[in-house]
Amino acid sequence: MPRPVRLAYIAILALITGVFLYYFKENLPGGSNPVIAGQPSVAMATMYMGKTLQQQFITPQVRAGIISFPLSVLLEKKIICFDYEGEKSKIPVLAFISAEGKLVTAIRMCEPCNSSEFRIEGTEMVCGRCGTRWKLNNLEGVDGTCQKYPPDPIPSRLVDGQVEIDETVLKNWKMRI
Repeated sequence: MPRPVRLAYIAILALITGVFLYYFKENLPGGSNPVIAGQPSVAMATMYMGKTLQQQFITPQVRAGIISFPLSVLLEKKIICFDYEGEKSKIPVLAFISAEGKLVTAIRMCEPCNSSEFRIEGTEMVCGRCGTRWKLNNLEGVDGTCQKYPPDPIPSRLVDGQVEIDETVLKNWKMRI
C-alpha cells in the first residue's frame, strides 16, 4: 500500500477515534450541571447525612420582573418552595443549598409523574410521588423511573442577601416532555 494512502487511513482512524472519545467523555455520568455550576456558593459544604428535609412553602416578592426571597430564610429552612403565578399557568419553584454549598433554584416538577413534592434525604433529592432519586450536587439520576427529568435548574443570583430569579426565566419555561 502506498505511503500516502496509509497516512490517509491513519488520519481517518485517528479522527474517528477522537470523535468517539469526545462523545464518550461528554456522556459519562457524574459531570456537573452547567446551570448549577454557574450558581453562587452561599454556604460552607452542607451535609444532610441521616436527615430528611421536607420542602417548606414561602411567599416570594415579585417586583419589576424579579422574583426574590431572603437567603436567610433558605439557610434556615434548607429547602423552600413556592408557586409562581404566571399569565397562563402556575409554575412550581424549589430552592436548596447543595451539599457543596451552592445555591440551587429549579422548577419543582418531576415531569413524567407530574409531581411537585420533593424532599432531601442525605445527599439526594427524592420525588414525593414516584420515589426517583437525584444527587443534590448536579441533579444526576441515581434511582427510579424518572431519572432523566429532575427538577429543572434555573439561574438565580444573590443581591444584598436576596436570592433573585429573573421572571422571564419562569415565563419562558417549557416542559421537557
